[in-house]
Amino acid sequence: MSVYFFFDKITMTKPTLNVWFCCFFCKSKYAPFNSLIKELSAHRNEEKCWLLFRLNSGLQNVTFFDEGPSCIRDEGQTTLIDITRMECSNCGEHLGGKIVHVHDKHPIICEGQYVVQLTKKT
Repeated sequence: MSVYFFFDKITMTKPTLNVWFCCFFCKSKYAPFNSLIKELSAHRNEEKCWLLFRLNSGLQNVTFFDEGPSCIRDEGQTTLIDITRMECSNCGEHLGGKIVHVHDKHPIICEGQYVVQLTKKT
């Protein structure tokens, strides 16, 4: 995928107000660290993980395309969603998606949130 996954454990000693997730290819910043809700641990493996960002998270340098069905697994529950493809507006690399509709009730996942897939650098 397109985003460099640079941490296994987060240790922040300074405020995270100006810390951003950046596109792996063109280095454009697109999501502020402060908008991160949680890691979707059911989607984690040695190479990648999925992160859930809050509604109105201040994303920049992204564009959205095409809507399609998908599902998210979280805390033992699978939730059917409709998601739009989110790409870097500078280089066109796929970053993740925006949840536009949730078919099943879920305590954390809701419409308007963003899902980003991070990849570990090898």
